[in-house]
Amino acid sequence: MPTNLPPECTVLEKKYLGARRTSEKIEALQKYLGAIPKHKGTERLCARLKTRLARLRLAEEETKRRRGSSYLASRYTVKKEGAAQIVILGLTGSGKSSILKLLTSAKPEIYGYPFTTTKPIPGMMAFEDIQIQLVETPALFAGASKGSGWGPGVLGMARNADGLMLVIDLSSPDPRLQLETLIDELDKSHITIVERRGKVEIERKEAGGIQVVSLSELNISVHDVKHLMNKMKIDNAVVKIRGDVELEDVTQAIFHKTVYKPTIVLANKIDVAGAERKFRTLREAFNHLTLITVSAVLKRDVENIPQRVFEALKILRVYTKRPRQPPAEKPMIMREQSTIGDAAKMIHKDFYKDFKYARLWGSSMYPGERVGLNRVLQDKDVLEIRV
Repeated sequence: MPTNLPPECTVLEKKYLGARRTSEKIEALQKYLGAIPKHKGTERLCARLKTRLARLRLAEEETKRRRGSSYLASRYTVKKEGAAQIVILGLTGSGKSSILKLLTSAKPEIYGYPFTTTKPIPGMMAFEDIQIQLVETPALFAGASKGSGWGPGVLGMARNADGLMLVIDLSSPDPRLQLETLIDELDKSHITIVERRGKVEIERKEAGGIQVVSLSELNISVHDVKHLMNKMKIDNAVVKIRGDVELEDVTQAIFHKTVYKPTIVLANKIDVAGAERKFRTLREAFNHLTLITVSAVLKRDVENIPQRVFEALKILRVYTKRPRQPPAEKPMIMREQSTIGDAAKMIHKDFYKDFKYARLWGSSMYPGERVGLNRVLQDKDVLEIRV
């Protein structure tokens, strides 16, 4: 079927072919793709150009990573401590330092001028019987994901964290723009704060061809997936598909590993004039996110933040015990929907291999109920494994 491209596309194609730098090629190719009419005759052309664009983006990211990886790794690395690590992100002046000081025993410098924080500052936040690490980072800014300043270092920390806390300044003229900027910079770094309905994992192998594995009915054909993988010169791999995905998601999984980070948004400075109205507007625009109002200055609405962070992380505490002994004081931290089998593997591989049965207190029908490896654990369960 003919593509019937307009003259504008010919001009844009020449600009793309004549571009020398990778960034120029990406920009030209994006414009070329945007100008192509979308119909049956252009489907193959668009798919081919999207593949080229993905490869160019991957090459550009790899170049940036090599340039700054050693410096950023030393300056923007904080060893994880406690049950989880939460990275605090925000634009300059949003109140990140005040939030950290309020929730932990950390003592960050707080001044009245922009970009006060120039390096990561950790602190420990208490929640019941566990500690959650909060790390304040230097302020993000529009364009941070392009490699300027400390942007890649801060976004690298966000990628490695267990969760995020975004701080928005309700005294600013446009809090919505602040949140949009943060989300946009995270998206460009392949970090999403909205859990997707589907997920694609690609495990490369040395032999066996292309295998497509899914626990539910696929929206895309296995033939299309295999054709895409072969076109990308991947001959042996297992493609694991969960939930509702499109072929574009498979392409993204090949070139970029987008990670999901559980996130809460703190709308700070709720005490200032007009803040309530701005927050209502913010909540209407981002009703799919967890938004919490807070006043760091007045120490208002902060008592529930540790609980909300714990809930957002979707983790649980499991206390192990030996026969005829009290439970351990320090819990194992596990993901929601973890099973006794997962706990056994975490303790030691032999506990899983030689597992006989377990006894469970807390969520059982009766104390000390005898259960097997597939039993799903609940927060604050007490577990005794017999081998």
